Amino acid sequence: MSDIVVDSSVVAKWILPEPDSAQSKRLITEVAQKGERLIVLDLVFVEVANAIWKQYHRGLATPDETRQFLDDLLLSPVHAEPASRVLEPALEVAIHYHRAVYDALFVALCQELGLQGVTADEPLYSAIHADFPQIILLRNW
Repeated sequence: MSDIVVDSSVVAKWILPEPDSAQSKRLITEVAQKGERLIVLDLVFVEVANAIWKQYHRGLATPDETRQFLDDLLLSPVHAEPASRVLEPALEVAIHYHRAVYDALFVALCQELGLQGVTADEPLYSAIHADFPQIILLRNW
């Protein structure tokens, strides 16, 4: 059994209607069927809640839809790890690859746990994939 680390770009696609949403839902189903866990950083909830708010703010979701999106997020079948546990290696990744610490935290967690990671963030993937081949794009799942 091997768990999978997913970043907020993937989780947002579970919740919000976006390109590759179907692919992200397939990932949830496949991982669950194998008895594996989906692992996220605890900050994913804040990042995705902000994406939900942006949908509302842009007039793309009603208040009721916005509340339902948040409920769906809070019920996501994930195991959350504290971001603080990988802050030091994340800062090194951020410095080396010129990425935001938020993105680097995901990379550092994959590295620390020795697990495959899935992201929908193509610029992040392009920047780090040569050195972190265990991180793949959602569309290639």
